[in-house]
Amino acid sequence: MLRYDRSRYIALGLPSLFNAAVLVYTLNIGAAGLPDGYTERFYWVLASLLGLFGATAMIKRARDIGSSAWGILLGFMFAPPLMLLVALVLSFAPSNPAADSLEPPSPPVSSKDWFIGLAILTLPWLTVLLIRRL
Repeated sequence: MLRYDRSRYIALGLPSLFNAAVLVYTLNIGAAGLPDGYTERFYWVLASLLGLFGATAMIKRARDIGSSAWGILLGFMFAPPLMLLVALVLSFAPSNPAADSLEPPSPPVSSKDWFIGLAILTLPWLTVLLIRRL
């Protein structure tokens, strides 16, 4: 699927971007240097995977509204904190049916997609709690 409509983006993209941002900014795993312990490396890997999934969702949403994916990629390279604002804007932008003539519009979001989004929102924090208990 090359396009995400608004509801699919909200269900799958925003939870992963939110979790990646919270992991990076609140757990103090900034870019000051390489992490020393296994816990910090785990946080980096988890935040990277969530951020990659969120960036992919943003690119698919940008295709759906008729925008360029290169702008999203360059934004993540040069202004990652600003991309959180762009992520919110993408959740309110209306879809453009003629944006991508190579693929039909995505099907409506099912309850399975919302459940996956809920899992993306909660499971990383359960693993963080588990790692902190060990």
